[in-house]
Amino acid sequence: MNWEVILIHIHTPITMKNLLLCTVLVWFFNSCSTDSEFNQSEFTSNAESKSKVASAFPMNSANPFDYKGKRYYDELRNYYQNNSTPNSAAELRDQIRFMSNKMGKAHNSYKNIILFNNTIVDSIMADPDNMLIFIVENSQLASTAKSSLTIFLQGLLSKRGLEFTIVYDYVVAYEDSILDSNSLTEDEKDTILTVTSISRYSLYSASERKDRDWESSAGNKNVKPLFSADEIAVISIIALLKNII
Repeated sequence: MNWEVILIHIHTPITMKNLLLCTVLVWFFNSCSTDSEFNQSEFTSNAESKSKVASAFPMNSANPFDYKGKRYYDELRNYYQNNSTPNSAAELRDQIRFMSNKMGKAHNSYKNIILFNNTIVDSIMADPDNMLIFIVENSQLASTAKSSLTIFLQGLLSKRGLEFTIVYDYVVAYEDSILDSNSLTEDEKDTILTVTSISRYSLYSASERKDRDWESSAGNKNVKPLFSADEIAVISIIALLKNII
């Protein structure tokens, strides 16, 4: 735009031509202001939308069984209102038994032939990798579903200690693959998606407890818990498989 020409016209006597030019200038500046307000409004709307998505974390609305993971999370919060983080094998068994009873009521039946007892929990604590394979292999799932679930859970074990956002992305990507699968029955999909939902919320709860436990023990260097929050979550997930698969 030639601003010298505009300035010349502004300092000359007002004519019809100058009046038209002034009108165009007023419209131009008003248009720029309106566009700026519109863009700011659009930016605010997008920010609010992203904020709403963040507040729903760690939900995955694509998983139709997300509510089961949320229920697990809520029951776990209820447990921690009256109990501290497990710091012995006995305390961990008590927590798993509590959650097993709560989640078992939602299913009204157990599909797995393995009975829940302290020996099973102790075996999982000693060797979670092989115990998850043992539990999945002794379930009523078909071979394809068993293989898929085993690989997923082994991947989950390998991500212990990582930031929850990384674990979340891993779980959601697997859930997407299950939803799109043509090799699994609907019942198998339902079962696996229940496992992933509970896993996602359980590990999210663990990430919250890691922050709280660190804050409470920051001033006491001698505090060394028997289990990390991630280990508690993973052991609990494997122990609860018998209630789900």
